[in-house]
Amino acid sequence: MFRNRIRTAVVGLTVATLAVAGCTGPSTTPEGSGAAANKALNIYLYQEPAGVFNPMAPVSGPDGQVMSFIYEGLLGVDPSYKLQPRLAESYEVSTDATTFTFKLRQGLKWSDGTPFTSKDVLFTYNLMANPKTTSTTAGNYSGVAGVTDFVGGKATSISGFTAPDDNTFVIKATKPNFGLLALIGSVWILPEHILGKDSPEAVAKNEFFRKPTVGMGPYTFVEYKTNQYVHVTANANYRSPAKIKDVYLKPMTSDNATAQLGNGGIDIASYSPTDIETVSGFGTVTTQEKPGAGFVRIAVNQAKPYFKDAKVRQAFLYALDRKQIVQTVLAGKAEVRLSNFAKANEPAGLNEYAQDVNKAKALLAEAGWDNNREIELQWVHGQRDRDATSTIVQSQLAAIGVKVKLVNIQAAEIPKTYAEKTYDMVLYGGGNYAVDSSTINGITACANAYPAGGNINYFCNAQLDELMAQANSTADEAQRKSLYDQAAKLENDQADLMWLYSPYGLWAVNKKVQGFQASGSQDALYWDPASWSITG
Repeated sequence: MFRNRIRTAVVGLTVATLAVAGCTGPSTTPEGSGAAANKALNIYLYQEPAGVFNPMAPVSGPDGQVMSFIYEGLLGVDPSYKLQPRLAESYEVSTDATTFTFKLRQGLKWSDGTPFTSKDVLFTYNLMANPKTTSTTAGNYSGVAGVTDFVGGKATSISGFTAPDDNTFVIKATKPNFGLLALIGSVWILPEHILGKDSPEAVAKNEFFRKPTVGMGPYTFVEYKTNQYVHVTANANYRSPAKIKDVYLKPMTSDNATAQLGNGGIDIASYSPTDIETVSGFGTVTTQEKPGAGFVRIAVNQAKPYFKDAKVRQAFLYALDRKQIVQTVLAGKAEVRLSNFAKANEPAGLNEYAQDVNKAKALLAEAGWDNNREIELQWVHGQRDRDATSTIVQSQLAAIGVKVKLVNIQAAEIPKTYAEKTYDMVLYGGGNYAVDSSTINGITACANAYPAGGNINYFCNAQLDELMAQANSTADEAQRKSLYDQAAKLENDQADLMWLYSPYGLWAVNKKVQGFQASGSQDALYWDPASWSITG
């Protein structure tokens, strides 16, 4: 057995300006009267949440950031992209990576005072692996023993999940699976005593997810006021109670966030590279810079016949000057992305798809592209880099004869376009593919096509799936690296996504706030907010 062992690096996506004093709640709430009075903190959300705080729902950056305050998993990903025990006190992995045993911290309670046990963990993992719950990560559990039979109706339970006692949870894989911890080890745990009476088909519709007031995180949900804020308050039953009483997470445009950093209305915010000079002039904040583990991309809907030919997707990449986007839109604070694989894990020799308009036109001609066809590119307005990038993409695709209509869409409306396969292209960002390369399966595997997983572009390549599976099942590090390199080259050639850039996380923090550690780019989950404090 080996303890706490991770085998590779990085796990597995407006309101008006408020002239409010720093480190206080919103002016619409009676408790917002100063840091010493209520220990309140204001945090920028880069998009409006969908308002359904459900770990089974499609990944949404702002909803995930809220959930990182109110839920916890057995493990969590720290700012160095390493897995760390959270609800688990420790874990062991068998030498062949087929058995994963978690020992839970003893004496833990849900925020409502109900004892927390391994039964809650078992309940949650069964929900997440069951497609009937509408879990959008169900495909991630295909390597767990018994899941295939359960999903196929040949079994009534999943044999690979067991809770032998109140403080132990065990996962068994069908074969060696070195990336399984990175893929499913940090799932947020849900309360069986609240949701256990619902059928799998009904559980996702439970109103609990619109007001999840019971959790295992350092904070509990209070309310969500659309276009204003999400309010969470310190969980008195958390194992190490939070030092700050109230937190308000406020959706707004990046311009407003920067302005409020200056006037004290926001205490923690990511900011645009174009605002570096402005933010550096604020005497009340400190800054942190962190390379991101995810990336901004454009998903091309390959359920539509005109996107199935890899030559079309390659042509779209050749049309773009992504280096120019990084330099002009992000002031160099990003890296051009060449594949889904994290830069530290990708092999040499990948096609960089440097801008080549003539080659792009030739590839489109070979693919029989209809120059009269108009396609839509949807994105959520409000982040300066993505807004500008959308316009540049439209212009540079037009230069090769592709007509693009820009569609500004609300985040809550996007999942429907995935489910109905109606969208053409969507620009979005996030993810964490640095902990372990196996997590890329979540967005590339045939079995993880939405809604079973995060493969929203409906890409499917059996050879890539096989290479990824072989890499994840071998204990030989050199062989594993070789197989992942082959997979990266194949994925790069197939252009499953239009990879754009990996932005650096640029964060500004009010000097009164102590303990905050940037976890990556603007969509990164927050790490250990219970340890944050306010001075003065």
